[in-house]
Amino acid sequence: MMDNISLGVMLADLREQMGLTQDDIANKIHVRKTVIDDIEKDLLPHAPLVFVKGYIRSYAEIVGLSIEQYQPYINELNNQSKIQQKKAQSKMFITKKTSKIPFLFIGIFFLLCVLGIALYFMNQDNKNHFVEVNHYVSPSSVNHVNS
Repeated sequence: MMDNISLGVMLADLREQMGLTQDDIANKIHVRKTVIDDIEKDLLPHAPLVFVKGYIRSYAEIVGLSIEQYQPYINELNNQSKIQQKKAQSKMFITKKTSKIPFLFIGIFFLLCVLGIALYFMNQDNKNHFVEVNHYVSPSSVNHVNS
């Protein structure tokens, strides 16, 4: 089964024995030729895993590869996918933690700016309520009025 020969090589050999091209397989399972090429090179096509497994199953059915022969490869894909998901989730957790810090500083900076502007205008309002006295009234003049 998974001894030394890869799934991609097995599928390509069976396809060639049947006289089919990559285009023939791609047309039968309704995918681009690059997907078939990736499968034959044991590369994961850029598609969700559920689709990749479906492509492999369909390809195997067309060329007559039994489920017992390709199922170990599907199981291995599942294991690899789970490992990649765990890595991606841990990276997202780390990224989410660190990405909040700049927003926190931006929020604090914004709050301080708003507070500073509010205090400035409140101070300007208070200055407008003061009455400026331009002349000096002597205390002696108060005593001379109407005496």
